[in-house]
Amino acid sequence: MSRPADIRLAAALALALTTIGAMGGAARAESPAPHGASPPAPRANPPLFQWTRTDAWFGVVSVVAVGAAGFADLRLREQALASDGPGARDLARGVRALGSPAVLGPAVLLGYLTGRALDRPVLAAACKRVGASLLVTGVAVGGLKIAVGRVRPDESALESDPYQPFSGHSSFPSGHAAMAFAAATALDRETQARWVPWVAYPLAGLVGWSRVRDDRHWTSDVVAGAALGLWLAGKTEDALQARAARPARVGLLLGGEGAPIQLGARLSF
Repeated sequence: MSRPADIRLAAALALALTTIGAMGGAARAESPAPHGASPPAPRANPPLFQWTRTDAWFGVVSVVAVGAAGFADLRLREQALASDGPGARDLARGVRALGSPAVLGPAVLLGYLTGRALDRPVLAAACKRVGASLLVTGVAVGGLKIAVGRVRPDESALESDPYQPFSGHSSFPSGHAAMAFAAATALDRETQARWVPWVAYPLAGLVGWSRVRDDRHWTSDVVAGAALGLWLAGKTEDALQARAARPARVGLLLGGEGAPIQLGARLSF
């Protein structure tokens, strides 16, 4: 297949995965207050976790997308292998690291240390939340990999659905796609720059495409990883920001002045 075909295939899968990211971003956006009306006051003690109708719809759409990709896994693998060429290899090599914990982890740590060194608490706090989002996503996806035990395409080229739970196989879901979309989601939440989602989500989509091109994942693995990374990072960001908005939950009480000295602890949720 020609180089233009390489690029078209990469763009098609990246666009599909980017659509998942855009859908999640749109779902998170709050409707603006009517002109002349005051925005609603923030809740004094927002819950750390909320399951909403949007989450339910996102779950339904994600399951349907993974199922649809599963039916086309073999055909999409054949197309990805047939489209291999210098352009595809160079592109995959360039974006693959953007979904690796070995790259994302040090990058977040460097941002945190920079914030502390330059006395930028907002930057340091943002990097902590991004790091937590990546950690939650990595742990959850790692557990699913072990439990599902799906065989990778380069280990079973004739079947796209050989599942062997707790066998050591780890194709489903794609960890690179999950981490890339978790990073894109967390960055989207932590910045007001309008260009960030237009760059972060397409790059995450290309990371997912690279895993199919490298024959390390089925397309349904990548779609599942993208959806999980997006949702888990979004929920982690929600929980951490709600936690930051709460009053202190742990405090010490010290009393005296004529009465026996009392020392106690206060814990609120």
